Amino acid sequence: MKLVNLWSKLSLGLQLLLALILGVVFAVIWPQFAGFYQFLGQAFIKLVNMVIIPLIFPIIVVAVASVIGKKSFGKILTKTLLYFFAVTTTITLLFVFSSYYLGFGQGVNIGQTGANIDGIANNVQLSEFLLGFIPSNIVKSISEGSLLPIIVFAIFLGYGIGSLKNDKTQKILEGFQIWIEAIYKIVTVIVKLSPVGIFGFIAKDVASTGIDKLVGLGQFVIGTYLAYGVLILVVFPLIASIFKVPYLTAFRENWSLLTLAFISGSSSVVLPSLLKDLKKQGHDENTIDLVVPLGYTFNLEGAAVYFSVATIFIAHAYGIQFSLSSLLFTVLLLTLIGKTAATVPSGAIVVLLAAAPQLGLPVEGVALIFAVDFFVNAGRTMINVLGQILTVSVIEKTEGYSLEEDKQHQLSVNFS
Repeated sequence: MKLVNLWSKLSLGLQLLLALILGVVFAVIWPQFAGFYQFLGQAFIKLVNMVIIPLIFPIIVVAVASVIGKKSFGKILTKTLLYFFAVTTTITLLFVFSSYYLGFGQGVNIGQTGANIDGIANNVQLSEFLLGFIPSNIVKSISEGSLLPIIVFAIFLGYGIGSLKNDKTQKILEGFQIWIEAIYKIVTVIVKLSPVGIFGFIAKDVASTGIDKLVGLGQFVIGTYLAYGVLILVVFPLIASIFKVPYLTAFRENWSLLTLAFISGSSSVVLPSLLKDLKKQGHDENTIDLVVPLGYTFNLEGAAVYFSVATIFIAHAYGIQFSLSSLLFTVLLLTLIGKTAATVPSGAIVVLLAAAPQLGLPVEGVALIFAVDFFVNAGRTMINVLGQILTVSVIEKTEGYSLEEDKQHQLSVNFS
């Protein structure tokens, strides 16, 4: 009992760190329990997935219905999507070219054996991706957890409800709001269980893969994290400086969520808490509810870096040379196909497998990258979440919303 009380007094970030360490220790000492470790991890992820769609759908409906009729809605949506594509394309361009001309992966011997990729889709058609925006059967899309069509339908439903503007629609919106608050209560319970889930799938990965097997791809992992560092320490601060938003403050205020995203390797795990915490920090609710869910599909900066450096690493490791036009085509391909990463199972590996044959890369190289994907996924996921936080501040700023002014207003209200 004392141990439980002591554990409950620790911060979530420290609990997650201890869970990570314990996961490695247990996996090394008792690797025969890999199946049990996997069960714990999968159970936690299923709990999280259970609330994602029930939360995102009503949030977007309420957000759209609340701002419909205001001139700002169409402008915010257009501005947000343009920002997403501009930033992810620029990041992909930067890291594809820099990785190539710096020779990332040259002279690396990664062998000819890798992870088993049987059963993973290896082709994503652009036309299918675009048609995937339109739900032919919304019930089926919800049952399959297809985020893109659900978001599109929620936008249209929010538009329809917001356009009516009567007492009945107001009651519907109030019902959605009660539903959202109930889901948040469930999320609170799930987050408390996150250290158990983290322990489970970290222990499973180490027990199944082994530490020695990962050493050969150490250069890829280190190089990828150096690229992540450039994004966090140079590119993001530059964007924040251009739009005059408090980047360091945002990083500090959301440190626990970023830690959870890093250790869990799942941005879905932090989505409900991210929406809630940003509102507590004083950010504009309408901007949050519109920008963050859309960002989980269109604004994956960490994934953009990963796809870029992984593609070039594989090419160099296998002695493949790219011309200038080939590099530009690589940027275009990764930018478009990369948008599917959040909407399909094993998203990162699907994107690389989709790009490989069109770029003349061996799929064996992709399989080898998949062997250490767990390690690079941690940073990739954290950056994806940090990118959503930064985007909210940027869009707010362009709309004339001041976070500091809002906080001062709340203080004056509280003291009056």
